[in-house]
Amino acid sequence: MNALACDVVTIGGGPGATPGAELLARSGRRVIVVEQGEGLGGTCLFQGCIPSKIYLETARRLRELGQAHRFGIVGTVAGRPDLAALRRRKADILAARVRGAHEAARRAGLTVLRGTADFLDPHELTVRLAGGEDARVTAKTVICAPGSRPAGLAIPGADLEGVWSSADALELREVPTSLVIVGGGYIACELATLYGTLGTRVRILEALPRLLSSEDPGVVEVLVGKWAEEELPVEVVVGARVERIASLGAHTWSVTYRDAAGEEAMVPAARVLLAVGRSPNTSGISFQRAGIELGPRGEVPVNDVFQTRVPHIYAPGDVNGRVMLAHAATWQSLVAARHILGQLTEPPPPAVVPHVIFTDPEIAAVGADSRDLATHPGWRLTRWPYAGDARARIVGDLTGFAQMVWDAGTGRVQGVQVVGHDAGELIAEATHAITHEETVGSIAQTIHAHPTMNEVISELAAAALSEGPQGAG
Repeated sequence: MNALACDVVTIGGGPGATPGAELLARSGRRVIVVEQGEGLGGTCLFQGCIPSKIYLETARRLRELGQAHRFGIVGTVAGRPDLAALRRRKADILAARVRGAHEAARRAGLTVLRGTADFLDPHELTVRLAGGEDARVTAKTVICAPGSRPAGLAIPGADLEGVWSSADALELREVPTSLVIVGGGYIACELATLYGTLGTRVRILEALPRLLSSEDPGVVEVLVGKWAEEELPVEVVVGARVERIASLGAHTWSVTYRDAAGEEAMVPAARVLLAVGRSPNTSGISFQRAGIELGPRGEVPVNDVFQTRVPHIYAPGDVNGRVMLAHAATWQSLVAARHILGQLTEPPPPAVVPHVIFTDPEIAAVGADSRDLATHPGWRLTRWPYAGDARARIVGDLTGFAQMVWDAGTGRVQGVQVVGHDAGELIAEATHAITHEETVGSIAQTIHAHPTMNEVISELAAAALSEGPQGAG
């Protein structure tokens, strides 16, 4: 058994581990990264963010072909997907990203081991290497960032072979004639957009009273309305509590659920997809040997610098269960690294984390939304329609909108939601404004190029400013 010693070892090579590992290595620390996958990048690169957006970009272009007549283009023929070519494109993009990640690791001076790590004690790990050998790694500091995995569902049939997880759906080996998606969160909605565009009849079964319960209700209304308007074959059933899944033979499944009235219903499908969220990837790691007790959801409890109860062990990223997004994991990884280096004398302010849902229309949000007004009587809500923006009309989006929650006393921006074309790009300015405690006046007074989608945000701020002098600060 090989014996290795270092200053820092990471369990995982995704966004919760490698950004901090590279910072530590560039600062002179000896760092070993242990990653069990085929390359650095984690779930985001191989089974999440990147593959899904590659496929969704193709789906977007297919929809645009079908709408070409709106832009004065006649005689176009609706395209059809070449799944093999699409998978090759995905493989090429992922390979380029992997090469880039390993080159960055090399330049930083990281030692990368491909294998599976586990605790022997708080300072020592055993690593089962991909070649079948074992190594023992001793480290002064451990960054435990194994990420997350698709959550399961404790009902009969959920673990049957052939029931898809989100990772299975993103293999894109087939386009089923029909698909039942259990769950109504962002993963479910993105995959419904993808498969619905490819021609699959999709039915979403969501246990809660509405789709995307984490989002502002007005935003969700636009999404569901757009699906209906463009005749995307996606049906949404809310208040549906799934009770069992059964296989009826090749490419034939049944899903039994109770509807909102408590009545039993059954829906057949060629495929079933479980998209009920993600869980911290803590199974298979002996945290008790390190002196760490997991939380009620299997998460690793951490403080504001992502340090566990064992001071030299940190757990940034999905594994702590706080915000399961790649960009949040990157920020947490860097905070942990800065704390290890002694650069943080006190915890940083809470992160302002935006999120984007790549449906059609696109959804993006950061900070407070309309539901927070009830508990903050001094806050106001201002909305600006895409129809009022020149660029939005040019690209053909007249149904989208942006809204801003702001403090009438200070003028500070508290939250922004956008639904429509380029929503994910527009949310960056709002995130900057909230992070740096800017006011609606400062946004309104900033010149935005014309005609661009960015003017949606400047017009939104100007509209808020016109509602009262408080926002002029």
